Amino acid sequence: MKKVLGSNSILRRIAMMMVLVIAVSLVYTNTIDSSAEGAPEIVSFEGIYTYERMLLDAQALSTYYPDVVSYELRAQTALGHQILVLRLGNPSAPRQILVHASIHGREYYVTPLVMKMAEYYAANEKELLSTTCFTIVPMVNPDGVSIAQSGANAASDANYQAFIGFIGHYSAWKSNANGVDINRNFPIGFGLAETRMPSNSYAFYEGIAPSSEVETTVLEQLLSENSFDCYLAYHMRGNLIYFYAPTCSPEMFAMSQLIAATVHNSTGYRIDVDLSDTHPNGSFADYAQIMCGVPGCTIECGTTLPPAGADQVAGFYSRNLYSWKNVASLFAGEASN
Repeated sequence: MKKVLGSNSILRRIAMMMVLVIAVSLVYTNTIDSSAEGAPEIVSFEGIYTYERMLLDAQALSTYYPDVVSYELRAQTALGHQILVLRLGNPSAPRQILVHASIHGREYYVTPLVMKMAEYYAANEKELLSTTCFTIVPMVNPDGVSIAQSGANAASDANYQAFIGFIGHYSAWKSNANGVDINRNFPIGFGLAETRMPSNSYAFYEGIAPSSEVETTVLEQLLSENSFDCYLAYHMRGNLIYFYAPTCSPEMFAMSQLIAATVHNSTGYRIDVDLSDTHPNGSFADYAQIMCGVPGCTIECGTTLPPAGADQVAGFYSRNLYSWKNVASLFAGEASN
């Protein structure tokens, strides 16, 4: 959990960082270089990117880049998947950034995006990774992804097959295998979302209690165990960036806005702020910002949800690639201390 600084200290940092936002946007342009000479191409955008492919790619990345890539598997979901946590960089680095993707099952194109970005950084950004560690959860909701890709056949258990089959709406499936929307299951603002379902569903049902789902607790544990400078959460769709967590402090608002502006300068995605939201709704962003003191933003990639629009992913990659480096540059002062 990030240690919250005093208001004056935070505001001084924000003033200094505003200058850096302009600087990094000029220095790092979105001209894509290939992987380091002689390095293999591990992560591919071809075909359906499944949970099993992700695990194989994580193993390959850690084998080829053992100095900067390691991974662990946490918990066990209802369908028997373990949640992959990839460490990119020096685990003891002064800069710590949390990245996660596919908290909603149907948004699975962002999983190969962050995996390919991890591959690029492992091959080309060794200096950055000596002072920065990215903790990456490429597929927060592997059950939901599997259901969105394979329907009720994602489950081997007959009871889960019947349950998932009864709900249906496979291609629109955002929830986990229990029919709980993980991005409604966090404690702060639990049950207050305006768009919600009264019971287990393919989307928008918050669950029987806060943090009832293992996918939720994995992210909560990572926030508790680490002192993250910020987070970047990858979703689909809209080519938008959100950063506002209702009821967050002015300092948290300003820091998150700065991170969003940096991602905007890297990607060209539009920043969207709805100040009419007056209360949290159980989302990860609410929990990270308000309860844990970790600023950040949500990046909504693309214009078309899977299974259509697979050719979008290469475009996601070219637009987002340098955003991690640019965001890390905002915390350069911490790396030099």
